[in-house]
Amino acid sequence: MKTQFSFDFRAIQLRITDGSTNPHMIYIKEHLVRDHTADKPSGRTLFIVNVPPYVDEQSITNAFKEAGSIQSVHFSEKPNTINSNTEKFTLGSCKSSFRVCYLVFKKVASLQNALKLKELQPMNLDKHIFLGINKFIHEYNEKVIKPMELKNRIEVFMKRCDEKIKKEIEKEKQLEQEDDEGWITVTKRSKIQSFARTEKVENKIMSKEKKSKKKKELTNFYTFQIRESKMKHIVSLRQKFDEDKKKIAQIKQSRRFKPF
Repeated sequence: MKTQFSFDFRAIQLRITDGSTNPHMIYIKEHLVRDHTADKPSGRTLFIVNVPPYVDEQSITNAFKEAGSIQSVHFSEKPNTINSNTEKFTLGSCKSSFRVCYLVFKKVASLQNALKLKELQPMNLDKHIFLGINKFIHEYNEKVIKPMELKNRIEVFMKRCDEKIKKEIEKEKQLEQEDDEGWITVTKRSKIQSFARTEKVENKIMSKEKKSKKKKELTNFYTFQIRESKMKHIVSLRQKFDEDKKKIAQIKQSRRFKPF
C-alpha cells in the first residue's frame, strides 16, 4: 500500500530512483494558518513534514512535477510562518536532521492535484543526486568556496552592513533634534561639545589636578609624620629667631644720637 492517512496529514512514499527498494515516507497537507505570509500564500502552499536531510529544492520539485508548476520551495528545521534568513557571507554546513518543507505552487489547482497524488516521481530524474563515494566527493568539493565567489559575497554583505549603519546614524541624528517640549534624546553616538585647549586652560587644569592630588595625600596621619612636622616647625622657629636677633643687632649698631 503506497498511501496512508494520519489525522490531517496524508502519507506518501518518496523515492530517489525508480529502483529504490526502501522508499522514505513523508506526510503532506495544505498549509493552513491564521496569518499567511507573502512567501507562503493561502490556497497554493503544500506543507510537508519528515523531509530527509538529503532532499534539496530540485529533488522535491522533481517529486511533485506531475502536480503542476512550482513557484518556490522553503525548507525549515521547525514549522514557522516567518521566513528568517540571516545575512551571511559564508554558507554554514547543513544539519543532518529531518526538516519541514513549504512547497508553493503557481496555481490553486496544482495544490489540489498534489493532495490527490497516489505516487510521486523519483527525485533523481535529472541525475543531480550523488550516491555512494560520489556523494562524499561532491560534498567535499562544495565546501571549498572559490575566491571570486567569496569576494562577491563579502562585498554584498559589507554593502548591506554599511547601508544598515548609515540608516541607524540618520535615525539617531533625527532623535538628537529637540522635540516640541525641548527634550533631546541622548544616543550612544552623541558627542559633548568640546573646547580648544590653550596654554592658559592647560595650566589651569594642571593646577586643579595638583590641588586634587594634595587633598588626597595623607598629612600628619601617622605618628612619625606628626613628630617630623613638629621638629620641622621648631627648626623653622629657631631660624626665624636667629634672623630676628641679627636684625635687632644691626639696628642697634646703626642707631645714632641726633639732637637736631
